Amino acid sequence: MQKAELYFRSKYLSTCAIILSIIVLFNCCDDDEIFNPVMDIENFISPLPRVAPVPENNPLTSEKAELGRLLFWDPVLSGNKDVACATCHHPGQGYADGLDISIGIGGSGLGESRKGTVLAKRNAHTVLNSAFNGIDKDGITYPLNSPMFWDNRAMSLEEQALLPILSKEEMLGNAIHESVIYDTIVGRLSAIPEYRQVFKRVFGTDAINIDRIANAIASFERTLITSNSPFDRYLRGDRSAMTPQQIDGMNAFVNVGCAACHSGPMFSDFKLHTLGIPDNPKLPDTDDGNGNYAFRTPSLRNLSLTAPYMHNGMHTSLMEVMNFYEEISEGDDHVTNDHVNRNEIAPLARRLDMEDDATNEIIAFINALNDPDFDRAIPVKVPSGLQVGGKISN
Repeated sequence: MQKAELYFRSKYLSTCAIILSIIVLFNCCDDDEIFNPVMDIENFISPLPRVAPVPENNPLTSEKAELGRLLFWDPVLSGNKDVACATCHHPGQGYADGLDISIGIGGSGLGESRKGTVLAKRNAHTVLNSAFNGIDKDGITYPLNSPMFWDNRAMSLEEQALLPILSKEEMLGNAIHESVIYDTIVGRLSAIPEYRQVFKRVFGTDAINIDRIANAIASFERTLITSNSPFDRYLRGDRSAMTPQQIDGMNAFVNVGCAACHSGPMFSDFKLHTLGIPDNPKLPDTDDGNGNYAFRTPSLRNLSLTAPYMHNGMHTSLMEVMNFYEEISEGDDHVTNDHVNRNEIAPLARRLDMEDDATNEIIAFINALNDPDFDRAIPVKVPSGLQVGGKISN
């Protein structure tokens, strides 16, 4: 037999085996029984690695991460020196901000107490575990090919770190043009002796440029990992780490089809899907995402810390999210965006087989993905001398 024929026959048999395993997964139980085959579960969801991958061109050091922490909290990076990365990504809110739509320039306060009139258009993603964005079901991550933001417009933490600085609503403002804001920031930092000293200690010279700024912030963000949730411990062998209700919820999560999109160690396929979330009435215009109202599947880790949910914060609780999906699966169009037809909603969402008595169990399982043990340290001061985290009060 020719090598080519052997190869294609092998690929065919492998494909058939995968298909058969999936068929068995969804049909191996009686109607009134929730299955518990851990090996099958691991075909869809798996523990998070304990260490995040690092790109070769930006090796991680503790000194670089600490520099990134200072930059993350220093409003000197914003056009009007009033907004920091931490303004919308605060450890007190799981490195999100607790708001449905983030408040950008000109506002004051942090987290849910923040006030202001300029909205940043979307709900703030948590920074926790963002170093694992793009991770596949086998636990493999390519740090320079990791989708970021609700619309996947950046593909690495280094690229993501700089884009909010260009956004008029988020950090740029109107006083400085986006074509010169990077040079302006570099000039500001270069004029601060403490920053020059720290950059020299980290990079070998005191030269400050935009790439070094991005590398430092990305390095800090790679240290924000939560990989020891009850779910992680359970699949690593500690069968007492999850409650019976959470275990039932894990099985139901796969059974009803949630894991079709919320898969892998981060519980996300990192793809864009159209769900037809209603527009947030706070926004003056509809948000059509990539043009057809598709947004990235968010991670489900640490959700209890990062409400409200969806790209525009339209759901305030996990129960509301579950009810939304149930109504979509039942064909209830009134829950969706007026600009989205039912046949435009992702087929995987329309085909969900929501079990009447599984909602509480699935929510219990999602809560088993929480790990509150993460770095919450806030600098006492930042080298610019500005208010740590941005403007606190008017």
